[in-house]
Amino acid sequence: MINKHINQFNLFVDGKEVDTGIYDYTPYSDKFITAFKDTYRVISKLKKGEIPDNAGEYVYARYCIGDDSLNLKAIDAAHDAAKIFGRFPVSKRRKILHDIHDNLEKNKDEFIQLMCIEGHPISLAEWEYRSAERLYSKKAINFYTDELWREVTRFRNETLYLARRPDGVVCMSPPKNASASNSTLGLHALLGGNTLIIKPPLKAPISTIFLWKNIVNPALEKNGAPAGTINLITGNSKTITEQWLTSPKVNDILFFGDSEAGLEIGRKCYTAGKKPILELSGSDPLILWKDCDVDDAAASAMDAFLGSTQICMVPKKFIVHEDIFDAFIDKMKEKISQIVYGLPSMPDVILSPVIKTNIFEEYLSEAIDKGARLLCGGSRIDYDNTPNPKGVYVQPTLIQIDDNQDLYSFSCVKNENFFPLIPVIKVKSSKQGSEKDREIFFRMIDLVNQNEFGLRISAWVKSPAYIRQFIRHLPDSGLLRINARHVEFSECLAGHGGTKKTGGPFGEMNYAWLKTTHLQGITLARERRKTKRN
Repeated sequence: MINKHINQFNLFVDGKEVDTGIYDYTPYSDKFITAFKDTYRVISKLKKGEIPDNAGEYVYARYCIGDDSLNLKAIDAAHDAAKIFGRFPVSKRRKILHDIHDNLEKNKDEFIQLMCIEGHPISLAEWEYRSAERLYSKKAINFYTDELWREVTRFRNETLYLARRPDGVVCMSPPKNASASNSTLGLHALLGGNTLIIKPPLKAPISTIFLWKNIVNPALEKNGAPAGTINLITGNSKTITEQWLTSPKVNDILFFGDSEAGLEIGRKCYTAGKKPILELSGSDPLILWKDCDVDDAAASAMDAFLGSTQICMVPKKFIVHEDIFDAFIDKMKEKISQIVYGLPSMPDVILSPVIKTNIFEEYLSEAIDKGARLLCGGSRIDYDNTPNPKGVYVQPTLIQIDDNQDLYSFSCVKNENFFPLIPVIKVKSSKQGSEKDREIFFRMIDLVNQNEFGLRISAWVKSPAYIRQFIRHLPDSGLLRINARHVEFSECLAGHGGTKKTGGPFGEMNYAWLKTTHLQGITLARERRKTKRN
C-alpha cells in the first residue's frame, strides 16, 4: 500500500485506467533542489517496496510505467476508435474542443500546481497555461473549424467543396521540458477527427496525464466519443517509437525534440510510409531597430530567461542597431538585476535548474576566447543566487559580439542555447545617414538568414517603411512578430511550427489540424433539367 499522502497517476488505454504495477516517482521540485540526498533516499526506498513515514513530505506522486504490450493495445484501441471518431460531424468535434476549453479554465489552478511540482517556476507555468487557453479559445476553435469543410463555389451544374479528412491514428511524444503545454497540440488533431496516443516523458509525466485524463477525456465522454479516442502510455521511448513506425495502424507521428534526433525520426517516418510532424529546436533572434521602444523591446528580451532559456520558442540571440546598443544593454542590466531568485513554488521566479551546465561553461569559454565581451552573469549559482561552481542554476548571462566577426563560428550563435547565455550582436556601419541604416538593415537580414532554425523571429521597429521591409525580407520562420512580445500567443495563429532545422523540409507554422488531415476536393453535380422538344 502506498503512503496515503502520495498520489497515484495511472495510465489510460481504451477508455480504462491502467495500473501496471510498475512505478516511478515525482518528488516535490522544491525538495529535490533543497534536500536532494534525502529526496533521493526516500525514492530509493519506495522503489524497493519500503514506505517511509515521511515519504509524502518529499514525494508528491507515483506514476505507472507501461511496456511494449500496453503500447500495442493503445495502437489497437486508437485504430478501432478512429473508424468511429473520424465520422463525427465537424460541428460535434468543435463542441468537444469548446468543452475542453471550459474544463481547462475550471482546472487552471491544479494544472499550474502540477507543472510547478514538476519543476516549472510559477511564472513559466502560468505562461504555459495562458498559451493553451488562448490558442484553444472558442474564437480560435471556430476559426479552425471553418477551415475543415467549406464550399468553394458553384459553377454551372456543380457545387465544389474542400474538405480536410482525418489521417487516422496520431502518435505524439511531447518534450520533457514542457510536456503538458506542448501536448495540447494534439487537441488540433482531435478537431481534425483523429485519435491519439500520447507518450508523456518518463521523468515528468504527471501534468500531462492530468491534462488528458482529467481535462480532455471528460469532454470526449460527454460528447459520446468512443473509448480509445485518447490513450496515455509511458515506457521506453526507442521501443515505443519503433512500434509506432512498424505498425500499419499508425498514420502520423508528432515528435518533439532536438533537431538531430527529430530529423532522423522524420527520415524513418517517410521510409515507413508515415507522416512526420516535427517540432524541433529553436534558436531565433529578437531584432532591435534604432527607433524602437527600448523599454518594450527589453521587456520582450527578458522572456529569454523563462525557465532558464530551456524553452525552444524564447529568443536565443539579440541583434541590435548600434545607435541604441548601449541604451538597450543598460536597460537589460537593470532588469536582470531585478530578477527574483528562488524555488519553483515562489512567486515571480522565472529561473529553473539548468540541465546542460557543462555546455554552458563550454560555450561561454569559447566565446570569450574568440573575442566576445562578458556583459553580465557568467557563473553557476544555487537557487538563491549564492555562487557555487557546482550549482544547478546559472546567472542570466549576456555577451557582446560585434558583427565584424565570423558570428556563426560561435557555438552560442550557431546552435540552440538551452541555458541562459544570450549573445547580443552589435550591428555597425561606417557609413552615414540613410546609407548607414540601409547597410545595417541588410546586415541584420543576412545574419537572420544564416540562422539554421526558423521557429519565431521578432522585430521591434517604429518606422512604417522599415516595418514593411522587415516583413518583406524575413519570410523564413513559422512566426514573425512585429512589436509584439516574442513568446506571446495570438488567437487564430498557431504557436508552434517552423522552417529549416525547426520543422524539417516541410516545416511551417504548424496548424496541427492541417498537418494531421489531408485535403480532398468534392464535387456535387446537380441534376440537369430536361427540356421537352416540340
